[in-house]
Amino acid sequence: MTHPSSLVIDALAAGKLDDADARAHIEGCARCRADLTSAEAAVAHFERSVFDRTVGAVTRPPRRRWWILPSILVPVLATIAIVWWTRPPAVDIRIKGGLTFQVFAHRHDEVIPVRDGTRLDAGDSIRFVAGASAPYLMVVSIDGAGHPSVYYPYQGERSGTSTPDPSELPGSIVLDASPGPERIFALSSTEPLDARMVIRALAEIGARGAAAIREARSLGVATAQQATVLFEKRAP
Repeated sequence: MTHPSSLVIDALAAGKLDDADARAHIEGCARCRADLTSAEAAVAHFERSVFDRTVGAVTRPPRRRWWILPSILVPVLATIAIVWWTRPPAVDIRIKGGLTFQVFAHRHDEVIPVRDGTRLDAGDSIRFVAGASAPYLMVVSIDGAGHPSVYYPYQGERSGTSTPDPSELPGSIVLDASPGPERIFALSSTEPLDARMVIRALAEIGARGAAAIREARSLGVATAQQATVLFEKRAP
């Protein structure tokens, strides 16, 4: 049997798949045992530290708008739908030195950990879990149309604050209908970054087209640490 795919490993770790052949292979394969152990640790981390704060915490805002979620529930206007997150599969924890960065997508009643190459649809919402040893954090993106965005702090002029322990950043983003790649960067820094400088760096990547967005691994700004993830948006 060939090595189980990452999706199979994730499903096994999350208890969503019973595959005797895959289990038998993993028992005899050191690489796959390590992958499963890592995935199980990620599930345990999410359930212990993130999941309880995530269930029921997502709103569905208009196109590419960020809604700050109150820490205490208040009466909700009828025009705002509350979406309940179901228990997610294994998460993809991206650790770069002192920076931890995770992206999750919500579609209907499913939570999807976003990895490089994950395909998302217009109307899916995404959220971020991040932690950094440096005191400041900014989350930004460049999409297939070359449009840069500052996601955290939403449309902010400077970096927001960060905490050493991974925590869910406020709000959620609903993806628009523009297809193609979108690359997200998490930037931790010892001093707050100027959003205008970061947007210029994003625009330089976007101006070179979709291939450059897919190939980019870092943003040309001085930071303590960076992490990045790319997803593909399907046309509606």
